[in-house]
Amino acid sequence: MQHTSRTFKRVLTRVLVGLSVAIGILTAGTSFAGPFDGNWVGQIPPSGRCRAVATMTITVSGETLSGAVHNPGNVAPFTGSIDANGDATFTTRRGHPGTIKFTTGHFDANWQSGGCQRHALGDRALDATQNAALIAQRKQAQATYDDLTARAANGDRSVDFTALRASYPFTRQWDVDSSASGPLLQQAKAAADGGDCATALEKLDEVLKIDYTIIAAHVLRSHCLRGDAARIESRIAKGLMASLKHGGNGRTEESAYPVMTMHEENDILADNHIVLKTRDIEVRGSNGHFYDVVHGVLLLPGYVRIQDVYFDVTAEVNGRSSAMAAADTVKAALP
Repeated sequence: MQHTSRTFKRVLTRVLVGLSVAIGILTAGTSFAGPFDGNWVGQIPPSGRCRAVATMTITVSGETLSGAVHNPGNVAPFTGSIDANGDATFTTRRGHPGTIKFTTGHFDANWQSGGCQRHALGDRALDATQNAALIAQRKQAQATYDDLTARAANGDRSVDFTALRASYPFTRQWDVDSSASGPLLQQAKAAADGGDCATALEKLDEVLKIDYTIIAAHVLRSHCLRGDAARIESRIAKGLMASLKHGGNGRTEESAYPVMTMHEENDILADNHIVLKTRDIEVRGSNGHFYDVVHGVLLLPGYVRIQDVYFDVTAEVNGRSSAMAAADTVKAALP
């Protein structure tokens, strides 16, 4: 198990480029006239009725700042001011006020947007060299994922499931919230429950093309298959779960479970008999990592306890960053 821990650290070091979140829509690398002057970018996680991930871009110049919130369906500009300590205020075009705290390399923004309380955690924008490195790492991660999934499917017992999981957020097919794979998995379960394993296996093939890390999909396949094929799927499911659980015990930031998707969080909660009550999304920890913090209830026969569970979602944040950087590079190349 100690070997698995070391492997995870090596994979994160190789695949993740720092802890910054950025996209290439800004030009960085300029000389800053003041301690906070320059371009900044951060990601905005879902909140309340605002269920989509968005991006905040900011340009600071002296005592003024301007920027925009890039939502999937619109762009909302804002302007504001900043003092020498990095404390800033801003107002959106619709009159919603907000605050931003800048430090040397990070910012933390909070504001009201309609019925949603939103926040963004960000960093200085990457320069062209850093952006190119991020895209190169993304290509390497895709190759790693493709290789390891093929080997696992062929029954290779030496597959490093931690490396497989760590590469997934940087692939083209990354499905962080199971929006694509979830409905297919439900259809597969319904077919299997009805005794139609042929249909279930067809749906599961589609699921695993999107996300090979879904433990439930491999368990279901093992139930529908026979002989060596069933044993291979069972080993894959056990290997993924062992890798997922070995990351920590989730009781503190330092022992948080490193997760790559929302379904991994749910798998851990179910395995630990914890019922979700509320969830804080993508909170920056004291070490610079990003965390989801689940506030739940541990339910065991004759025993109930309130319990928080920490998930390290830094890979998810950086996975989105690499996807946005790659998309912007393609956009820039278009005539």
